[in-house]
Amino acid sequence: MHAVPGQRRERPTDEVDDDPLAAVTDRSLYFSVPTVPGAVPAARREVAAQLGLWGLRPGAAVTQTAVLAVSELVTNTVRHAAEASARTDVHIGLNDRHLMVAVHDRDPRMPRRMEAPHLDGSGGRGLHLVETLAAEAGGRTCVPRDADGGGKTVTVLLPL
Repeated sequence: MHAVPGQRRERPTDEVDDDPLAAVTDRSLYFSVPTVPGAVPAARREVAAQLGLWGLRPGAAVTQTAVLAVSELVTNTVRHAAEASARTDVHIGLNDRHLMVAVHDRDPRMPRRMEAPHLDGSGGRGLHLVETLAAEAGGRTCVPRDADGGGKTVTVLLPL
């Protein structure tokens, strides 16, 4: 039984992505969630469970950062992309050196990095937080646009 409704599959290691960050994975998991608020905790649980199956401890900094990144990025799709993207795709990958987290939606608008959060508390912290945590861990983020321009993937690469 899967915590996240939708499609889920382990990806064979011989498939290759165009995304250079995704190419570092030996183990991969893809799943899709509806772009609704209830998907956020479900995606967080699914990622935490899979990382545990791969031997990454729940309290490890890389695990906590990855789970938080998924939570923030899926929240962003719910807040900003739901109208254009009925589903959000999550991909996590692992090899002996890196953990990769990617969240994809079909909204053509690229995320805007805000210098400061909204004064009313309505947002503006998520992507900045993810980028900061990745950088502090020695990792990086990128946001490649889909080839057709109709969506994008926020990708986070974290060293182990």
